[in-house]
Amino acid sequence: MLQIKNGIAAAMNALGGCGADTTVRRAVCELKALKPKPKTETEPKAETAEALERTISAIVCTIGKSDKLINAVRSLENQTLPRNEYEIIVVCSGAELGSETLEKLGGAGIISVPEPGLSKARNAGAAAAGGAFLTYIDDDAVAAPNLLESALDSFLSHKNAAIIGGRVLLRRPLPDIVLSGHEALWSEFDIPGGKYREAKFQYEFPFGANFSVRHDFLKKVGGFDERYGRVGNDYAGGEETALCFRALNAGYRIGLEPRCSVLHDVDESRFTREHIRRTTEAGIMTTARLYQDGLSRSAWDLPYARERIRIAEKELRRLIRRGADELEIFYKECERDGFVKLAQSLEKQKNG
Repeated sequence: MLQIKNGIAAAMNALGGCGADTTVRRAVCELKALKPKPKTETEPKAETAEALERTISAIVCTIGKSDKLINAVRSLENQTLPRNEYEIIVVCSGAELGSETLEKLGGAGIISVPEPGLSKARNAGAAAAGGAFLTYIDDDAVAAPNLLESALDSFLSHKNAAIIGGRVLLRRPLPDIVLSGHEALWSEFDIPGGKYREAKFQYEFPFGANFSVRHDFLKKVGGFDERYGRVGNDYAGGEETALCFRALNAGYRIGLEPRCSVLHDVDESRFTREHIRRTTEAGIMTTARLYQDGLSRSAWDLPYARERIRIAEKELRRLIRRGADELEIFYKECERDGFVKLAQSLEKQKNG
């Protein structure tokens, strides 16, 4: 148990030192002095309609292999929001959690989904959730102490927001393989300006490592689209992006709330060239699929893919001429190769 607590403390310290704003750092300090409130007979229960509107469900999806899952759940247990206003649900997809892990998960609700797939797991968590709002974090993320309180407050303050995303910060220092400007390949997502704002374009959409949604809206649209999303160890994605497009197309808003913050404690094994290559390719293929499915209006068609190949090859020649770092060249090669694969796929569709 001491090891778990030390792990959370180290993660929280990293969260406070890797670009988190003053509010987050202050919440970390306040957590140390936070004491459970004594329960009394007159303490209100979440029974009235107004009280139910102030409930939130924190959902963590896992494939049962992450040693960091315990830290994720512990960070959700240590929130500034009163414990009677939220629940914690762990969804294990395509596997079973071991008895030792189950014991450490304490009061979290546990759901097992036999079929693999992140979208299936997220929908199963939503189906079991009782909160008016749902907050999803990854099983290798550590929530800032004020995450749920800030998400709930933001939803209540912005009635037209169906989705609210928060900051996803990588632990510093970053490995040398992370090229500046490409941190999103490991799901880093910052919100410049320090104030709540709205996302209107795909490149502004929040990531699933810190993604909150109104429960009634998710039910209304039928949940996350299970044609998208990772299955097992593949690199597919896009279920959150598809949901964001559905929200905008239905007249809702997407909020970005910098007070909501998590530390993405990415495993060292993912800082590889293979991860760069596969994540870049998956992003390109998924964006094209969003267009083909009528969700995105950006024409990611065959002419566009060919144009992006031409631009990438031109930039590669420029990089080589100026003697650019070999890693920078590799990133650009991954981009070009991703569009080559997209063009080949679209040509195959065109030719039947």
